[in-house]
Amino acid sequence: MEKLQFRISSATKSILGKDLIVDKNIAIFELVKNAYDASAEKVDIYINDEKITIIDNGEGMDINDIKNKWLYVGYSEKSDNKNIIKKGSKRRTFAGAKGIGRLACDRLGKDLRLISIKNKKIEQLDVNWGDFEKSSKIDFNKIDIEHTNLKKSPSKEFKKGTILEITSLRERWDEEDLKKLKSHLIKLISPVKEDKEVFDIFIHYYEEKAIKINNFIFDKLGLKTTQIDVEVSLDGKFITTELIDRGDRIYKIIEKNKWSKKTANIKFQLFYLSPPTKLSFWHSMKIDSVNFGSVFLYKNGFRVYPYGNPGDDSLGLDRRKGQGRTRHFGTREVIGNIIINNTSDEFKETSSRDGGLLNTKGFQELKELFKKNVLRRLEIYAIDTLKWTYDGGTQKEFFPEEKENEIKKLIQKLTKSNDFVSLEYDYSKFEKQIEKKVNEGFQGATGVLKKQAEKTNNIKLKKAVEKIEKVQKEQKDLIRKQETKIEKKDEQVSALKSFTNKDLENLQSYHHQIGISTKTIDNYILHSFNILKSKKYEKLEKYLQKIKKENDKINSIARFATGSGMNELAIKKERSLNNIIKKYLKDDYIPVASDGLEIQIKDNTTNDFITSFRPFDISMIFDNLLDNAKKAKANNCVVELCGGVNVLEVFVKDNGVGINKRFKDNIEEIFDLKTSSTDGAGIGLFNVQEILTSIFNASISVKQNTPKKGLTFTLTFTK
Repeated sequence: MEKLQFRISSATKSILGKDLIVDKNIAIFELVKNAYDASAEKVDIYINDEKITIIDNGEGMDINDIKNKWLYVGYSEKSDNKNIIKKGSKRRTFAGAKGIGRLACDRLGKDLRLISIKNKKIEQLDVNWGDFEKSSKIDFNKIDIEHTNLKKSPSKEFKKGTILEITSLRERWDEEDLKKLKSHLIKLISPVKEDKEVFDIFIHYYEEKAIKINNFIFDKLGLKTTQIDVEVSLDGKFITTELIDRGDRIYKIIEKNKWSKKTANIKFQLFYLSPPTKLSFWHSMKIDSVNFGSVFLYKNGFRVYPYGNPGDDSLGLDRRKGQGRTRHFGTREVIGNIIINNTSDEFKETSSRDGGLLNTKGFQELKELFKKNVLRRLEIYAIDTLKWTYDGGTQKEFFPEEKENEIKKLIQKLTKSNDFVSLEYDYSKFEKQIEKKVNEGFQGATGVLKKQAEKTNNIKLKKAVEKIEKVQKEQKDLIRKQETKIEKKDEQVSALKSFTNKDLENLQSYHHQIGISTKTIDNYILHSFNILKSKKYEKLEKYLQKIKKENDKINSIARFATGSGMNELAIKKERSLNNIIKKYLKDDYIPVASDGLEIQIKDNTTNDFITSFRPFDISMIFDNLLDNAKKAKANNCVVELCGGVNVLEVFVKDNGVGINKRFKDNIEEIFDLKTSSTDGAGIGLFNVQEILTSIFNASISVKQNTPKKGLTFTLTFTK
């Protein structure tokens, strides 16, 4: 039996070099990464029309290293050693593991001179890449590389490390190219370095002063926005999440990692870019955030391309946003980084240096972890809890103190997880801390004045202090009297409640809610009159929408009061969502509001879907959906419920005229404010989506019925 071997063509050089690394900036990055792996503390990049020179002060190479490593294409010491670094090395991890980064020199120029010093021995290689291109029939290992032992260093300053001198450049470098290289290098190094690690990069362009590349670190920008930091522990067992809103910590939780240990030692940092934050970013960086990039990914100290590039959607943020534009963030709304300090084969780069990571199970888990534990939690807080932190219509910014109850509910929701381990929650102390500081400051100032008056025997100052103390005493007495009145009122209310039955309690609750809604409507009507007088009509639509929303509440209350009777339907608590939907449609909506619309209810649920909610909100959802069907001239509607304990899907299918032609390309636009699929005001479906996302953390989608006419809305509730 004859044994055969592969032969390697000299053309392989181009396949792995200039043809594989198509971007000259990435070629520079590969050579900088090699310097990093050689434990260099400094890299100097010299660029002019004639040559590119890259000098590092790393460990250097002797003749054995050159023969057995540098000239051994495909061999990588990094791959062999995995996470074990040589004794004396300053690096804990290697930046790459392909063994082809050295061929990046071929992308930059046709000729290479390499000079390396290790243990005072100076080695020189001269490589003419054109020799490999003369004929593809020549074996790769038959091309000669000239080697020379040098007796002295090219300069007195160069005592160890490696010099790469690339000539016969394939492209000219102008000032615009230099700006792009600088911009890319700023984002090249991970914003989280190892302790006491030093790695500086300098660019020298012609005779100009050296430019030091300052690593881009989000925290140093001082962005006053909402951010979330998530870290998977070194052993992969736990995930720590901290959410911070403009400097104030909202919560910090530790939970069990429900993903595999493949995700160990990975960090995420994500910032919400509100309009004020984008403006702040521009002032700091002199570039719009959209042109800077979005979510960058770093592996073992260095950036992986193309993640974070402007327009790149490798993580699927924009595709996801297309499914729910008002409840999801896209690449324009967030900026941040993912940092992988993990040598697992699950996070290998593709051979093409701008192709990202291989789509392994580990990388798939990382993306799911990012979407659910990082991106979604930032959305829940910034969109659902604060209803966005910035309202473009009113130019108003929302702060945590305005939404304390919603934040507390968010914390409670997080702690219901079976994976939950511990929670630190600082926000509940804010008001007391502020009040305490104010009181201490006021009393402290009075005390200082009093001491000064006694010390100087200043009569005028003494009288002033006495007046302040008198006012303080009067204020305390007034507060005490008010507190006493409130206590008596509470006692009277408690006594009155003890004499009433359950129906009267609920009647009071209904009456209170109606009172709140009517006052709110009055307020919005007054605002509308003022707008009409000033002829500033752009805000009128917003107030009309709010009036409609409050009126929907009153209609729902009236329907409960006359249909189901006085019961607990006005109270938020845990109950069966599927049963309440059926009960509301059967007992409350169909008898009094169907107006010629025949409604069929199909229950295919296997178990009760238990969650905490107010049936008021359910009534508003179905009032709007069924009202939309009537406006679309439907005479039949089927409401079908499917699912069980953890997921409930509700399908609302009508036989109306269907979707308007103008929504043919993007049917989801019918949920946008002011956009009506019928002849309405474009508020109803917008309100439905708002209630589902903000109160139930649920979603809604729509599709055209085929082949029959009409629409089907799908409501998805999950735990």
